[in-house]
Amino acid sequence: MTDFAAHFPPWLFPVAFLLFFAMMWLVVTTKLGRTSGWYELMHRFPDRFDTPLLTLKGQSGKVGAVSASGILNVSVCPSGLRLGMMRLFGPFSRPFLVPWESVHVTRKETWFWRSARIEFGIPSVGSVTLASEVADRLARAAGSHWPEPGPFPVETNGQAAARIFKQWLLLTGFAATFFTVAPRLASPKGDALPIELALLFPAIVFGIVSLIRYFTRARS
Repeated sequence: MTDFAAHFPPWLFPVAFLLFFAMMWLVVTTKLGRTSGWYELMHRFPDRFDTPLLTLKGQSGKVGAVSASGILNVSVCPSGLRLGMMRLFGPFSRPFLVPWESVHVTRKETWFWRSARIEFGIPSVGSVTLASEVADRLARAAGSHWPEPGPFPVETNGQAAARIFKQWLLLTGFAATFFTVAPRLASPKGDALPIELALLFPAIVFGIVSLIRYFTRARS
């Protein structure tokens, strides 16, 4: 094996790895673009020039059934709703602009999460699901164009803190349960993570993430 490798210049393997990684990245992102319905949407509703009234960048949500964390760009335009994506995560996923008459919104609320499913087309050919407070900001910017009667109140800092705390509590509880139970099921007589550490580790990690989310939201 050593003699075989000696016949090739030392730069060949790093370059080959980068090319392989780039090819796999294109394959995966293309598959996700097709699975999410993005390609169908951008062909059905091609983008066109229209100066946005509001643009929210780096949003998280779901496109179809595919999660998109911090990579969505949503713009309210006079003629419709524009959806874009960071090109790194969707090299072939171009922005699209859906006319207001083809935009429909359905709200869903649970104890820890409020969301808005925005469907495109009649009948629907795709959708994006965003946090309800993000949809409210879009609705306030769109005014009478938004396909819901409202009202769309501004979320207070206290309401945001309560919402983020509930999500932190749920994630911490789930992770702590997993780190406590899974090792003991896998190896009943083996060494398991101490319960205190199983609780503190996810609490601290998700706590830091929650604080970042809260202060990022407050600045916006």
